[in-house]
Amino acid sequence: MLTIEFLCPLPNGIHARPAWELKEQCSQWQSDITFINHRQNTRADAKSSLALIGTSTLFNDSCVLNISGRDEEQAKRSLEAWLAHHFIDSDSVQPGPAELAAHPLPRSLLRLNPDLLFGDVLASGVGEGILTLWKSDNLEGYRTIPASAEDLTRLENSLATLAEQLNQQLRERDGESKTILSAHLSLIQDDEFVGNIRRLMVERHLALGAAIIANMEQVCSQLSASASDYLRERVSDIRDITEQLLHITWPEK
Repeated sequence: MLTIEFLCPLPNGIHARPAWELKEQCSQWQSDITFINHRQNTRADAKSSLALIGTSTLFNDSCVLNISGRDEEQAKRSLEAWLAHHFIDSDSVQPGPAELAAHPLPRSLLRLNPDLLFGDVLASGVGEGILTLWKSDNLEGYRTIPASAEDLTRLENSLATLAEQLNQQLRERDGESKTILSAHLSLIQDDEFVGNIRRLMVERHLALGAAIIANMEQVCSQLSASASDYLRERVSDIRDITEQLLHITWPEK
C-alpha cells in the first residue's frame, strides 16, 4: 500500500464540486483508494463523492490517500501531481465582505420601500435564470406512499431519467452552471447515494418514497453538523436533488 499525505488546500473544504473532481481522478485507477481525515478521524472511499463530502474536511486539515492495488505506483504519481497543482482549482476562494451600497436597487423595487437584509456571498453561483416564486415542497406526502413490488425498478428508471435530464442541461450550459450540474449528476450516480436508498428499502423495509427522504435526511444531517458554513449551505443542494427525484418518480403529485 502506498500513501499520499497532504493538507486540504480548499478554502471552503470538500463540498460537492471538489468531491466530484477528486472522485473523477481516483476512479481512473483500478487500485482501492481510501481518503482519511486525521482531524475528524473519518475515512471514505475516494471513488465516492458522497462519502468524501461526509468526511467534513475543512481547509488545512491533515489528510491521507491510501492506495492499494496493481496500478498503485502510477496512481500515486498521478494523484500527487494533481493534488499539488490542480485540486485547488476545484474550489472558489471565499469572497470578502460585500459593499452594501455598491449595487443600488432598480427603481421598480425602490418604490416598494423594502426592508433589506445584506449577506456575504459564499459561492458565485449562476448569474442567469427565470425569476420565480420559490416554495419548498412538503415531502411528507411522498413518505406515506405505500410500498410496491415495483419500487426497485421504479428507482432505477427515475435515476436514469434524472441523469438524462441533467446531461441534457450539461450540453446546453457552460461555465459555473455546468460545473454545478456536473456535481449534481455525480451525486445521483454515486454508489453510496443510490446504495443507501436500496439498503433502507431492503433492511428497514421502507417504501421507495420514505427511503429517498430518509437518505436525504441522513446526508443533510452530516452536512448540517459540519463546522464549515459552506458545507452547511450544501444541504439545499441535496434537498433539491431529492425533490427532483421524487417529482420524476411520481409526476402526478
